[in-house]
Amino acid sequence: GLLGRSSDIDSSISGNTEAANDIGGVVLTRASGIDPAVIQALRALVSSDQEWEDAGEAIGNFAAEVSPENERAARLAVRRAMELELESKPTNMDEDKGLLKVLESRNGVDVEEILTVRYRLEKKKLLQEAIGNMR
Repeated sequence: GLLGRSSDIDSSISGNTEAANDIGGVVLTRASGIDPAVIQALRALVSSDQEWEDAGEAIGNFAAEVSPENERAARLAVRRAMELELESKPTNMDEDKGLLKVLESRNGVDVEEILTVRYRLEKKKLLQEAIGNMR
């Protein structure tokens, strides 16, 4: 998915500081949104032949907006990818919130189980925020 495959690997522990994470996803943060390199690449991918030629056929020249039409298309692609990522989850936010309440109200529940649901919920919140910012 957009944020990486399901895995037990925690990139913050592994020390990976690259734009793409070590499990194949794209970095998405609350502070900066989608990785700017992704937007740049999508601007190049959705560019018209003329925009591509005007940029000297170099992806590096798509770091800034090239045209309103191109920017709309790139943002639409990012937004749709995040929507698909969110839709691919087996539970929705309301289900996770309900499960979290149940788990937190029980005695003897493994703390890792609670943290897993909290993580899932935060990931979905982050996706929803980023989708909203791409409109």
